[in-house]
Order: sequence, then structure tokens, then C-alpha cells
Amino acid sequence: MITSTSYIKHLHAFRGFAILNVVGAHAWSFMIFWTGGLTAPGLDWLFWSAETIFHGSTLYFAIISGLLFTLVLKTKSWQQFFKSKFTNVLMPYIVITMLITAYYWQYILQRPEVNNTLVDYLKIALMNLLNGKADIHLWYILVLLVMFVVTPILYRIQLRLPVVAYFLAATPLVISRSPFPDFLMPQSFIYFIGAYLLGMLIGEHYDKVKSLITRYKFWLIGITVLSSFSLFLLYVYNYKPGTFYSMRQTLVYIQKVAICLLVLGWLAERETRMPKWLNTLGNYAFSIFFLHVIFIGLVINAVRPVLEDSRTIEFVALFGGANFFAAIIGSILVAKVVQLIFGRHARKLVGS
Repeated sequence: MITSTSYIKHLHAFRGFAILNVVGAHAWSFMIFWTGGLTAPGLDWLFWSAETIFHGSTLYFAIISGLLFTLVLKTKSWQQFFKSKFTNVLMPYIVITMLITAYYWQYILQRPEVNNTLVDYLKIALMNLLNGKADIHLWYILVLLVMFVVTPILYRIQLRLPVVAYFLAATPLVISRSPFPDFLMPQSFIYFIGAYLLGMLIGEHYDKVKSLITRYKFWLIGITVLSSFSLFLLYVYNYKPGTFYSMRQTLVYIQKVAICLLVLGWLAERETRMPKWLNTLGNYAFSIFFLHVIFIGLVINAVRPVLEDSRTIEFVALFGGANFFAAIIGSILVAKVVQLIFGRHARKLVGS
């Protein structure tokens, strides 16, 4: 039995699993498209495979955030809840946005309407804060913040209108997140709030859910395989989603929920013998999320001359792997340096 105030090792480790998948979603696709696109034999198959495995991995964070609320955070006051989100999510988002805006300033200055002044920097930084576009992945923090803002409403629905709660948790099956480049359309908030509420519902009945995972493990494996195969076929046959609905995102939701349950079940069985490296990734998951794209960009710039001379699937796959490890290791090293300098205040700066 898990008490609501305990530190749950396997849920913390799941954050490590989730961040591996988020980095994976960017490591190979960015290596492909930031260096020229699908212009060599086999690159389409590499892209389809990476997307099938990793696309939509932010769902893991939405689900685990809801689960952690029900199991750990609901016993705290709303003041404590929102204070922790302000300190651990909003503040590092502001700091990272300001720093990344400065980091990319040389490229921003290429826009004819931007001048190299402090006023223009602050305008651009403020705009980036409001639209999550300081870097390509930071839109999710705005979704996360909205999820936290509506948590009291969702929790009340969960307690008083459970049928409505289950209905909302199923909405990602019929309302899809908006595609690139407009990630922050209204349906994206509905999509991820549904996943967040699903996590809350799982947490409310967690012991029963874990028993069901054990009982229906092979069904979950079957669902994972079938949904993954179907996703891959949608890429092969160049499926075009609609404005508000995408069969691809429905399959992603089904696939990621099934994988989430399988991994949670596997980790729960190892609560007392959790791999240390997975706990380490859990510790630095937020920092890795904030910083990993910077290191991916550094690797891509370093290998670009090689790919210009010899653009093959072997090199792109290899350098995508380099992206993956550099993004994780580099982000952890930066977070450790910030911790050494700022101590307990580091979380306000880089999230860890």
C-alpha cells in the first residue's frame, strides 16, 4: 500500500524513462531535418521508426504529473501546490527563456524588424515567454502551467463527477493536439489535460491498476505492438491529419498509455532495487527537458560538414545517437554546475 506522503521511487524513475523518450523524439528527427531532410535512401524509414517509437512522449510527463498529484500532492494545501509550481516550473521557465533568447540572439537579429538593443531583447524574450517559442520544445511548459492552474477544477470533477472525469480522460482519442508548427492551439490543451486527468484517475485507484497491469500484461503488450505497427503504416502511406482530429494522435495516445502502464508495472516490481542511473535521470529530468535541444544543436553544427560530403542513413543514424547521448550528458553536467554554484536555489534556475 502506498501512502499519499511517501517518496515513490518507481514514479521518480519513470520521469527518467520519460525524459529518455522526449530526447529520443528530437535526437534523430532533428538530425535529419536540420541537415537537409529526407534526401538520402533509407532516411524516411529512419524517421518513421523514430517517430513511431518516440513521438508524443510528452504524454508520459502529463500522465505522471496527474498520477503524482493524486498519490503525493493532493494532501498539500493549494497554496503549497501552486507555490511549488511557481518555484519549480514557472521560475526556471522564465530563466531558461531569457537565457535561450540571448543564446539565439545572433539568429534573431537576422529578422529585419529586430534591432540589437536591450529593449528589443526584452520584447522578444517577453514574446517567447508568452508563446513558448524561445526553443522548439518549450511550448509544453505553457501547456503544463495551464494543467496546473485547472488542477483544482479537475480534482473536484474527479471527486464529484467521476463519469465526467473518465469522459475527459478519453477526449484525446477524438480531439488531437495541434501539429507543427502551431503547437499551442486550443485542442492541444484539451489533449494534454485529458492525459493529465487520466494520470489523476490512475493514481486514485493505483493499487487496483497495478493488479490489472499484472493480470492483463500481455494484452497491453499486444496493444503496444498493434498501435505501433499501425502508426508506422500511417507514416509509410503519408497519412494527412485533419485540423482537429488526427488518427495518428489517437494511436499515439493509445500506444503511450499502454507503454506507460507496462513501464509503471515493471518499475513498481523493482521499487527496492531501482537502477541508480534511472533515478539520476529522474533527478535531472526537468533540466534535461529545458536544455537538451541546445546540445542537439551543437552536435548538428559539428557534424554538418560530414553530412554535406557523405549524407547516408548510417551517418545520420550514428549522429542521431550522438545527439541523444550529448543532450542527456551535457544537460546533466550543466545542471550539476548550476547546483554547485547556487546550491538549493538551482531548481529555480534550471529545474533541478
